[in-house]
Amino acid sequence: MNQMPLDFGEAKHGRGRPSKRHSTGHGLFFAICPPDAVEQQAASIADDYRKAFSLSGKPRLTTLHVTITSVGEYKQLPEDIVFAARRAAATAESAPIAIDFDHIMSFRQSEALVVYGEGGLKALTRLHVQLGISMHNLGLPHNIKRNFTPHMTLLYDPKIVPTAALNKPVSWTASEFLLIESLLGETEHRIVDRWPLLG
Repeated sequence: MNQMPLDFGEAKHGRGRPSKRHSTGHGLFFAICPPDAVEQQAASIADDYRKAFSLSGKPRLTTLHVTITSVGEYKQLPEDIVFAARRAAATAESAPIAIDFDHIMSFRQSEALVVYGEGGLKALTRLHVQLGISMHNLGLPHNIKRNFTPHMTLLYDPKIVPTAALNKPVSWTASEFLLIESLLGETEHRIVDRWPLLG
């Protein structure tokens, strides 16, 4: 399979900046990213919890996102996979999604401290299924999960933080979704493509 250069478009907050460390591979996934104001709110929440529970993990300011579905992980990112993912995304339809994460908890298995909630769950699940079906029809793994739980990871830490309601929900209205390349083992994301949520 030929490996061709990919056009990753513009970078935002460190997404797309060259890394000085060696990557162990490439992940590809669809996601929604928060606006700057929400990133700052999330940073404040992460900092408060780091202090309250003596966490050592660093906030993921440059890679905050809500995963819609994974495409896969690869040693090198194949152009035909990116092309198929773009075709799958072009078939997805959704109105802008009002996201409202009003709780925080630890995912024990992944050691992730996340915010989550019911706000936007139905619309995000619908988009998750749409992309999964389209990916399957194009020969990609569908990756549809019965227990799909939209969330945004603030940081990683082995300490378990008890589930709690947030004083102020992490909320915004998503007007687009993105195809993102992640350099595995590093805190670097690159935007491959983006699609508006127009309804």
